Amino acid sequence: MKHVLMSAVAGMLFASSALATEIETKSLEELYADAVAEGGELVIRAGGDKDDQADYYLDMFKERFPEIKVTHSVDLSFYHASRYDNARNDADKSEVPDIIQLQTLHDYDYYAERGLLESYKPRNWEKVYPDYKDPHGNWVGLFGVAFTNVFNSGLINEDDAPRDALDYLDSALKGQVILTYPHTDDAVLYQFWNLKEKYGWEYLEKLVATEPTWVRGTSMPYVAIDNGWYVASFTTSWAFVPFEGSDTRLVLPEEDYFLTWFQTAAIPTDAKNKAAAKLYLNWMLSEEFQGEWLQFPVRMDIESPNGYKSHLHYNTSPADFHRFMLKRDQVERFRLQIEQLVGPAEGPAPLELDYSVKP
Repeated sequence: MKHVLMSAVAGMLFASSALATEIETKSLEELYADAVAEGGELVIRAGGDKDDQADYYLDMFKERFPEIKVTHSVDLSFYHASRYDNARNDADKSEVPDIIQLQTLHDYDYYAERGLLESYKPRNWEKVYPDYKDPHGNWVGLFGVAFTNVFNSGLINEDDAPRDALDYLDSALKGQVILTYPHTDDAVLYQFWNLKEKYGWEYLEKLVATEPTWVRGTSMPYVAIDNGWYVASFTTSWAFVPFEGSDTRLVLPEEDYFLTWFQTAAIPTDAKNKAAAKLYLNWMLSEEFQGEWLQFPVRMDIESPNGYKSHLHYNTSPADFHRFMLKRDQVERFRLQIEQLVGPAEGPAPLELDYSVKP
């Protein structure tokens, strides 16, 4: 009987192994040919809050693969997720995109548990940090994004620029800081959760008392700082290598924790252009793209730009952000608490903002 049970277990393990998703072996050129033969179209829904946020990497993709017609839209991730939910419930599935690329990481767990994501492992899968890919191939991180201190070096010296939370309470910065309403963006809400955990609710009250300018969306803060309208923010992002002609700089905290997550993508099971979707994921994980990304690469063998080390060397944890996103009861309760402190979000939605006007 014992031998029978052992044989049965061994058989199940073998079957499970046989069904495991294999890592892609085709080259980018072979995948490109497959995508062209399929019809040469690719539809991407990318999470973000400014309509040009995906241009940096999609322009590179279009130049590299000119025969692929790319249709994309940028919007807040929870809107893209709800649109996907509606599209997959339609009888013809005609509005299901080929790639969903979201910041709302808990959505991937939800979709994967229901068999709504294609199981696929692009080339270089084994080089992606283990925490930032689904072991079954349902989703994979593409590139790291850090929200941390961004300041205008034409308005404040780097030595005087705020780096840790207590620096933002300096009276010299009163009215000079621009922040995203935390209750409108889960990533920013996570930042405030960690500030509350380390410094207590009293710190948040003191921060609000410094009279920062509050805006919807995480793009306006870096635009406003780059235009010289405000001195600094910690609820936005910037490239590790300063852009030519810009006074905007990013600096990491000296002591405090900061937010990093890996923007994540998946192929819906009902996607129409799966060959093009696979080409996209393989290119995003290629050295061609990873070596050109502006912040932390998702591959362990690619160095970060400008002398930065990997995210593992800093006080940040994308995996912890994912855990936070899964705790929806906690997230929603804290969101309402923060709204009571800061006040309801006012002003246009992020994609309706006029970025030429100081908020």
